[in-house]
Amino acid sequence: MPIVHRLRVVLASLALLAVALSSKSAAAYPWMIRHEYSGCVQCHVDPDGAGLLTEYGRAQGETLLRMHYGSGPVEDEPGKVKDFLWGAFKTPDWLLLGGSFRPAIIADKPGSAAISSTALLMEADLRVGIQAGGFRASGSAGAVSTSGSLASIAGPLVSREHWAGYSWGDDTFMVRAGRINVPFGIRTIEHPLWVRARQTTRVDIDDGQEHGVAFDYSGTLFRGSLMGILGNYQISPDAFRDRGYSGYLEMAPITRLAIGVSSLVTHAAKDINLLAADTRQLHGVYVRTSPWKPLVLMAEGDVMINTTPVSQASSTGFVSMLQADVEPVQGLHLIATGETLSPGGVAPQSSYGIWGAVHWFFAPHADIRVDVAYRSLAAGAQAPPGTPGGPPAGAAVPTTIPDTSVVAQLHVYL
Repeated sequence: MPIVHRLRVVLASLALLAVALSSKSAAAYPWMIRHEYSGCVQCHVDPDGAGLLTEYGRAQGETLLRMHYGSGPVEDEPGKVKDFLWGAFKTPDWLLLGGSFRPAIIADKPGSAAISSTALLMEADLRVGIQAGGFRASGSAGAVSTSGSLASIAGPLVSREHWAGYSWGDDTFMVRAGRINVPFGIRTIEHPLWVRARQTTRVDIDDGQEHGVAFDYSGTLFRGSLMGILGNYQISPDAFRDRGYSGYLEMAPITRLAIGVSSLVTHAAKDINLLAADTRQLHGVYVRTSPWKPLVLMAEGDVMINTTPVSQASSTGFVSMLQADVEPVQGLHLIATGETLSPGGVAPQSSYGIWGAVHWFFAPHADIRVDVAYRSLAAGAQAPPGTPGGPPAGAAVPTTIPDTSVVAQLHVYL
C-alpha cells in the first residue's frame, strides 16, 4: 500500500478512538490570557506551561479559576491556597509538590455501531519539582487505566515528564534536558483535538513528550522554545524514535493578544503511525486573544508533511481548530470548538468536528467538565468495490463516518 494511502487509513481509523481513549493530563489553560497572562513561567515550573504549579500558580488557581459564590477572592489566605494538599503542610521553599487525579466516564457512538461506555482513570499523577538558586528540575509518576500510553514506564505506570536544567535572568532563560513536552502550538489539555492528537500532529501533553534538550526564553514581548528531539526512550525499538527539532516563537504586542509560529521536523526509521521510514514536518501559526474579558478566542492552523526517503513520495495535509471560551461568571466556562483535518494524499477527503463543553471550577483545586463532540470522519483510501481487498461489487462505499462522543470527568489537583 502506498505510503500516502497508509497514512490516510491510519488517520481515519484511529481518529474514531481519539475521544474515547482520551486521558487528559496536566492542567494547561491558554485562556488565562483573559487575565493578562500571555506567558506561563510565573505559574508553572515548565516555562511553556502545563504540569507542576509553583506556589504562585496554586494561589492564582484559587484566586482566578474557581467560583467563589459571592464570597470574593481568598488571596489573603496563603495557608489554604499556596501550600501543598490544601494547606495541610508547607514544603521548604526549594521543594514543590503536586498531583492530579482525573476519573472519567466516556460514551461513544461511531457510525451505525451501538453506543459503548466505559469508566477510565485518565490520570493519577504525583509531581515533584526543585527550584534551588538557578537549578530547576521536575518529574511526575502515576498510573492510567491502560498500558498503551507512550509515557509508559511499566504497563499502566507512566512518567509523562522528567527533566533537569538551569535558569537565569529571573527565569527569563532556561536550558533543560530530559523528557519534555514538545514545544509546538497552543498548549492545551484537549489533546484529542486534531491539532494535538497522537494520530495527527503528536504534540500533545498527554503522552507526546520526547527526550531531548530545550532552550526556553520568557520575555515581556516575546517567548519561545527550541528543542532538539532525541526520541522517546520509553518506547522501543529504536526505529520508532523521532529525531529532529521542534520550536515556537510567540509575540504579545498588546495586552490579551498573543500570536505565534511553530515548526517541527523529525525523522524516524519506522514511523509509529505509518510503520515505515518517514520524515515528518509540521509548520503552523496560532493566535490567542481576549477582546472582551469574558471571551477568549483561539485559533491554530498547521501544515503536515510526510515524506518517505526511499521513494521521496510525500503527502501534504492540513489541520486546524477555532475555539471560543466564554466565562459568564468566574469559574464557569462555556466552550465551543470547530476543527478540520485534511491528511493529504492522492484522495484528500476532509474530516470535520464540532465540540461543546461546560467546565466548572466548583471548589478549591477541583473542577468538573462535560464534553460533547461530533465528528464527520473521512472513511479513508480503500480499494474500489469488486476489486481485491475492496467491498463486494455494487456495495455502497461510505465517504464519511459520523462519530459522537460524550466525556464527563472530575479533576482534583494538589
